Amino acid sequence: MTRRGGEQTRSVLIIGGGPVGLAIAALLLEGSAAQQWSVRLLEPRPAPQWARDDIDLRVFALSRASQNILRSAGAWDGIAARRASPYRRMVVWEGDFRAAVGKLTFDCAEIGEPDLGHIVEDRLIRSCLLEVLAGRENLDLRFGVELATVRAEPGGAEITTTAGETLTADIVIAADGGASTVRSLLELPVVGVPYGQEAVVAHVATECAHADTAWQRFLDTGPVALLPLTDGRSSVVWSTGTEQARMLSTASEAEFMAALQSATDGALGMISSVSERVRFPLRAMHARQYCSARVALIGDAAHTIHPLAGQGMNLGLLDAAVLAEVLRAAVGRGEDPGDLRVLRRYERRQKGRNIKSLLTMDALHRVFTRSGPLLAPVRAAGMSLVDALPAAKRALMREALGLVGELPEAARRQLA
Repeated sequence: MTRRGGEQTRSVLIIGGGPVGLAIAALLLEGSAAQQWSVRLLEPRPAPQWARDDIDLRVFALSRASQNILRSAGAWDGIAARRASPYRRMVVWEGDFRAAVGKLTFDCAEIGEPDLGHIVEDRLIRSCLLEVLAGRENLDLRFGVELATVRAEPGGAEITTTAGETLTADIVIAADGGASTVRSLLELPVVGVPYGQEAVVAHVATECAHADTAWQRFLDTGPVALLPLTDGRSSVVWSTGTEQARMLSTASEAEFMAALQSATDGALGMISSVSERVRFPLRAMHARQYCSARVALIGDAAHTIHPLAGQGMNLGLLDAAVLAEVLRAAVGRGEDPGDLRVLRRYERRQKGRNIKSLLTMDALHRVFTRSGPLLAPVRAAGMSLVDALPAAKRALMREALGLVGELPEAARRQLA
């Protein structure tokens, strides 16, 4: 706790400068209560450099709730002005793309929404949040800084960097990803489920227009998705076994395009070009506790899920919005924001939602990657049945958009 101009301020140390870490910094420093906080943010990577002529390979499917959170943080208008690709339909299928059964189609018009979400680059989100944060006198942003130790006690938290600097704070927020250094140093336990899979990511040009539609086919080895980009190309997220992922990432362009053509069953015609390819391992992970004295885990530091529904970043931004709301409310009541009783309010609000999403994605992954003579026809019949139930589809779309359940103010204030 410090004082500025006679006013009491609370010190926050955020570890991690990805979208979730930057978002909670912006939310804490937004509005009339901003002067209550003194925020430091440490990130080991360099500051992001967004380029208008280069679409980042790492993209996220952002829900309406995430859009509202980023708007509340002051960043959405900048994102939308640069590059955000809305998707208005989603087509999911198994087996033959042209078959009469086994296909599920979602359309935003069925729920009176302008879209089902936006495909946005990681680098763009971070760049726009940094623009919002630029010049804040009560913010200290540091890039290229790595954490060495963290010590949290009832009276306060202390960290040291690998350069030997010591910093103290009322609360440490770990937004440092699935391999969280904070979580590891504090030995906070996790439950993990490795899938033995990797996701191969690339951008491709196709013969047919993507039509502002997200396309996803379930294969026995995992789902392959084509997500619409603003330049007419599609972002590929292909989840498959580790060995096949290695082969796909090192194959020639012609070999990769042929494999993708087969995997997507020609849904968008011929694949005509492909960007560079990267791959990353897939696993489900959940922290047994989201907080300890003076420390809170958010985003991938607290939970990771299978990317088949693109909900990981949406859950992380909701974590940021809920924790910011809890901390601001606590300070408004004169409470210590780093007190474990305060932090547990955040955990109680988010843990159930995150566990539900994790278990749902895990179950879907297991259902669609099991093979057998009867399983495929049963799955196809089930998808066709849901497709024939408008009420069920509307409920699924509203859930995916983040329009249901208890939401923080930052996620719902922009809802019409």
